[in-house]
Amino acid sequence: MKNYQLACQCGEICHVRAGQAGGEILCAVCGNRLAVPKFGELSKLPLVEDEGVRAQPAWNTSKGLILLGSTFFIVFMAAGIWLRLPTQSPIQVDAIRKQMNKKTNTEVYDAWKKHFSKTTVARPQWRVEKQFAQQMSLKRGASWVLLLSSGVAAVFLIIGVFKLVRTQR
Repeated sequence: MKNYQLACQCGEICHVRAGQAGGEILCAVCGNRLAVPKFGELSKLPLVEDEGVRAQPAWNTSKGLILLGSTFFIVFMAAGIWLRLPTQSPIQVDAIRKQMNKKTNTEVYDAWKKHFSKTTVARPQWRVEKQFAQQMSLKRGASWVLLLSSGVAAVFLIIGVFKLVRTQR
């Protein structure tokens, strides 16, 4: 906001704002009442040249850190949590059970003999199971990276808040 210079009879220069136009102020030195001109005349007065006090910018580093930190914290945290949500297996257990119930014990045994080696009881993983296990491992790893990144973003947020509080003191 602009401040204007209004001279008193005592020689003191008083600073007035546009909002004081048409009113009165008191001189800080002599206590004399000064009539503040209306805005049209006030705007013709010289402006206060105050080099020591600069207007504070609307945006600064602290506010930028707060905005970026909070945005990245929310995005990374949400993505990390989303990746940790349960995923349905591509193996349709109910469909397999339904098919198995239609078969006789002999047909089940023959299918077991055909697919499994004689040296082991465990069945080998199907290709779709291997892919699913790899995807789940990748999702877990990516979720940890995102959650750690949200922690870094939270640090930036905290630094921004501390810098903002410190500059306002």
